[in-house]
Amino acid sequence: MKKKIKILRIISSLNPKYGGPSKTIIDSSLSLIKEGFKVDILTNDLKKSNFFKSRYINIINKGPALGNYRFNLRLFLWLLKNRNSYDMFIVHGIWEFNTLICRILLKNYYVFTHGQLDPFFETQILKKIKKQIYWKLFEKKNLLQSKSLLLTSENEKKLLDKTYVNTKKIRKSIIKYGIKKVNFNKAKCLKIFYKKFPYLKNKKFFLFLGRFHEKKGCEILIKSVKKMVKNNIDIYVLMAGPQNNYKEKLKILSSRSKLNNHIFWSDMILDKLKWGAISASEAMVLSSHGENFGVSIVESLSCSKTVLTTNKVNIYREVLNSNAGLISKNKVNSFLSILKKFKNFDKKKIRKMNKNSYECFKSNFDLSSSQNSLGKFLIKDHYNI
Repeated sequence: MKKKIKILRIISSLNPKYGGPSKTIIDSSLSLIKEGFKVDILTNDLKKSNFFKSRYINIINKGPALGNYRFNLRLFLWLLKNRNSYDMFIVHGIWEFNTLICRILLKNYYVFTHGQLDPFFETQILKKIKKQIYWKLFEKKNLLQSKSLLLTSENEKKLLDKTYVNTKKIRKSIIKYGIKKVNFNKAKCLKIFYKKFPYLKNKKFFLFLGRFHEKKGCEILIKSVKKMVKNNIDIYVLMAGPQNNYKEKLKILSSRSKLNNHIFWSDMILDKLKWGAISASEAMVLSSHGENFGVSIVESLSCSKTVLTTNKVNIYREVLNSNAGLISKNKVNSFLSILKKFKNFDKKKIRKMNKNSYECFKSNFDLSSSQNSLGKFLIKDHYNI
């Protein structure tokens, strides 16, 4: 690198309850710093928020923001005052005030959409109309002026041709994305996990880990479990994530399906408890209707755990090509078939797939490997190489 490039990343919140982007932003920032970049993160979180601790990254909290579009005058004024201190900017997420701020104040900014242009949202008619109006008034201009949309897979790029807004004239670049592997004491993490969930100690269970949203297709998983139980197939699932209205609906569906002894619920689990949950599980499950990246899938792969997911998760091809998991359609009978298939595997087959899972992670999603292309892309684009 000719000189240390200074990057400001802008995201509404680093609170992990909002999903995987916070984890990947921190991990990729640490990776960029290791490559010689200087990285700061600007957020709408409250001043005293401390979701991530790092002596290498300066996190600037300028919250709170107002309304669904996260209007924040303090963040605007801070950026106006400090924008000349940075060489480039990466804004995470759309449909918020942040991308409009970038268009008004900045020239050299990139945008990660994090799946917010997924065709899945076309099914939500009122939200679709609302977003199409906002797109025509503001968001399309915000993205057209950006240096590029940063996408995490070829599949995500293809889906933009089928989505509910026209993105044809917007520059798009595919960036290999990932996480840093966490080194943890497996025995200690398992002990912490079983202390919290003693009723799972002698059970083989699947794990759903993440925020609860209609996009995640959890009703597919619950209905699949119901059919397996009806056929006298032993199955247990731990579903962990923050509380919201959709989660309550799912719990009601599970209870009405008489699955209280088969599906167990937890709030969001983090750190050692999370790694203990992944280590204790048979496999990670994600019956998604649409997933840009799937951080829980990648975390599971990093722990040598097989994943069961759908072809609506944009990284499913990497999983399939590595024989690191089973892939279905986002339909009940299709997902049911891969659950049954996995349950019929012997120990030798599962050990082989678990080994493949880690190799899949190392080859595709490990930020400590040469697969991390964000830094290379930014250098090339900055210097017009």
